[in-house]
Amino acid sequence: MKSVKKILAAVLILILGSQLLACGAKPANEVTPSTVASAETSADAEPSTTDKTKDPVTGEKYPEVINIGVIEGGPESAILIKENYFSGIDIKVNAVTYAAGTAINNAVVSGDVDVASFGSSPIALGIANKISYKAVFVSYIEGGNIEALAVKNKLGIKDVAGLKGKTIAAPFGTTSHYALLNALELNGLSANDVKLLDMGGQDIVAAWKRGDIDAAYIWSPALDEIVKDGTIVINDGDLAAKGVTIPEIGIARTEFAEKYPTLVSQYVKALISTYNLVKTNPDQATRDVADWEGIAIEGAKGQVNDNIWVSGEEQLTDNYLGTASKKGKLAETLKTIADFHEAQGNISKTPDIKVFEAAIDPSFVEQALRHD
Repeated sequence: MKSVKKILAAVLILILGSQLLACGAKPANEVTPSTVASAETSADAEPSTTDKTKDPVTGEKYPEVINIGVIEGGPESAILIKENYFSGIDIKVNAVTYAAGTAINNAVVSGDVDVASFGSSPIALGIANKISYKAVFVSYIEGGNIEALAVKNKLGIKDVAGLKGKTIAAPFGTTSHYALLNALELNGLSANDVKLLDMGGQDIVAAWKRGDIDAAYIWSPALDEIVKDGTIVINDGDLAAKGVTIPEIGIARTEFAEKYPTLVSQYVKALISTYNLVKTNPDQATRDVADWEGIAIEGAKGQVNDNIWVSGEEQLTDNYLGTASKKGKLAETLKTIADFHEAQGNISKTPDIKVFEAAIDPSFVEQALRHD
């Protein structure tokens, strides 16, 4: 486990660094982002203003572009891109795909991402490590096979307890890593009882085919590949039933949000649109996910139907963001995740609950709903 902790410590150092260090071989969960969308957009969603080059709330001159992080295998990302929901943002949009939330954390630190939606585990770690961003939306609570632990069929293992002594891969610092550690603990195992390897989705698929790993906790499209000769022994839905809540959260870089609240609220409106499509036309949402991720319709259905999607109005309730005067349960959820990582030795100390409350800002949802 010492070697695992050293690897994770290196990941957390990267999160806090202002830029990634160049080296001969990149860490397994480090990815090079690729631009997936870039378009001039109009300001139909906001009230008219005499100067379209400035934020009507702060008067700050708009930047030339807003950099939006989208997560590989995230159903909200698929719907946002396929339905062109970023067209409601006033300025040019550069949407960039990342393979893991830890990579988005690095990009926020370096100023390369302004807003993004990704998993709560890297966000909890980011807040604990003083990354400056605000949680502005909860896209959904993960359920079903959105992420899952798959085991090679040839091993004949039918449950998590049977993985003692086996080699398991997951991208460290992500929701899959958090889910895996919880799955082990709930089944009487610790990280010391298995060999954990830090790998991103593509590396997991390659290692699986080579026979280097026995199991992996990961999301689609990698999950869809490994279950071709693997069996799922536990998934996020199973963990949710046991009280392990894993939200997918929209964030905004603090400096950007303070200067351009209108752009952030327009991004939030795009996320609200994903909820609306899931509820009004789930078949179309499923096609979007299947097409963008390159997976079968059957595999995409679970990502749409099994998650608990959260409406704009629900964001402002006690179950999620809450209000400016009384923050909701999201703060407690993030602290619980950070507490778990502290107990695992992944971070030295979890901040007070007030730190997590301060990192939640419902004002952008409020603004988005006012102009809906």
